[in-house]
Amino acid sequence: MSAAGAQVLFPEDPGATLPDGTAAVLTMQAPWRSITRAVRFVWHTPCDQGTRAGLEFVEQTGYDPATHRLAIGQVRVDPSCALKIPANIALRRAILPFVELDGVVQVAAADPDNVDALRVAERLLKKPLKVWEADKDQLAPVIQTIYGQQAAVVASPQAGKASEDALTASVMTEELLYAAYLRQASDIHIDPHQAETRIRFRVDGKLEVYASYPAATHLELLTRLKVMSGLDIAEKRAPQDGRFTYRIPGGLGNIDVRAATLPTKYGERMTLRLLAAQTEALTMERLGLSKDHQAMVDAFLHRNQGMMILTGPTGSGKTTTLYGAIRVLKEERSVNIMTVEDPIEYEIDGIAQTEVDTAEKVTFAKALRSMLRHDPDVVMVGEIRDGETADIAIKAALTGHMVLGTLHTNSAAATVTRLLDMGVAPYLVAATLRLIVAQRLVRRLCKHCRIPRALTEREAELLTRPDLAGTTVYEGQGCIYCAGKGYAGRIGLYEMLPLRSEWSRIVAQGHSDCESELQALMRKDGLQFLLDDGIAKLLAGQTSMSEVMEIALSW
Repeated sequence: MSAAGAQVLFPEDPGATLPDGTAAVLTMQAPWRSITRAVRFVWHTPCDQGTRAGLEFVEQTGYDPATHRLAIGQVRVDPSCALKIPANIALRRAILPFVELDGVVQVAAADPDNVDALRVAERLLKKPLKVWEADKDQLAPVIQTIYGQQAAVVASPQAGKASEDALTASVMTEELLYAAYLRQASDIHIDPHQAETRIRFRVDGKLEVYASYPAATHLELLTRLKVMSGLDIAEKRAPQDGRFTYRIPGGLGNIDVRAATLPTKYGERMTLRLLAAQTEALTMERLGLSKDHQAMVDAFLHRNQGMMILTGPTGSGKTTTLYGAIRVLKEERSVNIMTVEDPIEYEIDGIAQTEVDTAEKVTFAKALRSMLRHDPDVVMVGEIRDGETADIAIKAALTGHMVLGTLHTNSAAATVTRLLDMGVAPYLVAATLRLIVAQRLVRRLCKHCRIPRALTEREAELLTRPDLAGTTVYEGQGCIYCAGKGYAGRIGLYEMLPLRSEWSRIVAQGHSDCESELQALMRKDGLQFLLDDGIAKLLAGQTSMSEVMEIALSW
């Protein structure tokens, strides 16, 4: 759709006619102002034909000049799209490109009749536009948030393929960090290649390309980030680790950034891990626990001693669940909570958090041993990495403390085997371990664009549930509310193993087939495995078949 003119196509339907009797398929080329006036006339024409024509226009364009305005506050802005136009243009002309869908850039505008503003946007974006009218009072603060106070972030004229002349290290760095914040990315990957430097964001567990910069700008960008991270800018042949705090423009808070470099063929690559300093969102309700799973966690959190272990691969949300449990304990009980972590991912006011620092010889085991002399009620161990740490944590639980920790295993039952392999005595595991939580994260379907379909026989077989063939499931299509991805956020899949008395006796025996025995008991008692929880969330329309299949293939 052009800023100077638009093409409006009505579906081929014999019943669809315009007031003047023209054919059902109509091509109209005219300035925006003329089109909007014409549609206002058609929309208000009190005849069946006029109403039908108006409805078809709205269906095809998504824009009703008479009544429809975009709820811009609910839109998920894609920074790789928004930052393609300079901040001063967005602010002065009250326009905001917020996502690209099927090659068409969706633009929010306070005045959709402003031909000059739309022409400027189309020239900068180099893509056809679809314009949504937005309330000026709602659009203005969103633009200020996106671009920062008084255009704190000024994007290069050509985002995605940036020109060398337009970029400086400070502009590139600010743009990358702010764009990652807007996209809610957890990591930024800066990869040097022969002809370009590729920038990718990890969003909801998946990598997506943000931009490509000329190879000549790579050294300048890395040098700037090294200085911010406290790294040696002269060292290019050895890996380095550093950190810095990024202040979000507009006083919206801070982000703790962990930087890591690694020499590669075409230069150093850098990965930035973004850790939010605030924890308001870390609530148990947002984790996606079923009622049964929530009851198991609540039962443990009301105990005075014992151990709960969360298990799963890196990036499965274990730490988020731990912090959710810590917040519950902090708010509902008067207890002394202490943690040892590597790194401290979220700061929680009112608890003592210790960070492992191998350079200073502060290990998990040493920190945990010292921590027990400070009269803690609750101890959180970020990761049980070795037998020494496991032994101290187990004995802490045995002596009247509540201990929460994480391990890397594929299932809940495998956690027992892992602890035994670390050298912990079977009777100690049986006496202290009270709840094991295995978890994964899957992307949550966007509620605005998900569409139903029937589960095929092949898919039902892959889920080991042939009886589900023909059942309604949902898939995401991509829309303005999810930045065209079809997904918005993530949800947890859980497998929980409460160590009841009869199960603890099996653990105490320390048999080599302890894992399979525990899994058999879980099936007998009707406890859900990871795949079962995935299927439940698939049928509830919370996630898609492709997301659950990743769990099914790895389970």
